[in-house]
Amino acid sequence: MKTIKQIADEIGVSKDKVKYQVGKLPSNYLVKVGKITHLTDPGVGKIKEILVGKVVGNSPGKNREIPHFLPEEENQLYKILSVELEVKNNQIATLQEELTTERIHSREQANKIADLANQLAELNRNNQILLGSEQSRTNPALLPKGDDNQQPVIEQREGFFKRVFGKRKEQKRNENATY
Repeated sequence: MKTIKQIADEIGVSKDKVKYQVGKLPSNYLVKVGKITHLTDPGVGKIKEILVGKVVGNSPGKNREIPHFLPEEENQLYKILSVELEVKNNQIATLQEELTTERIHSREQANKIADLANQLAELNRNNQILLGSEQSRTNPALLPKGDDNQQPVIEQREGFFKRVFGKRKEQKRNENATY
């Protein structure tokens, strides 16, 4: 971790230039200790990367050298790793898009399966009803007995009150008939 002044002295630029660039960085690169702002190592690297390219030709007719902070082999390695990192980031983005597409497809398939299950349950209920009505038509034991000349009469179910009060009326008729 380094302060803004330390970075400015190291690069050879004014403290204000470093402070301006630090203001553009995300807060995760900054650490405040008391009133002094420190930059984390990745933040220092970002500032150096930004400002080193701008240091060329500060005064007319005089080019300043760009300070090399790393040996040439490490700069090449950094470039290679940066390219590889970009490729990996692109691959991750592609995989995330594919995953999102698969999730949507999976959700659609689950909805279709649920609809088909509901349709199957409804068909099973309808088949049971049809089977029951077919059995009652074809099985004479289930039909009420009637005259041989008449077609069997199917009784309708009566409600509770009709059965209770209907029996009372029948009992009264029977009592009146006996007197």
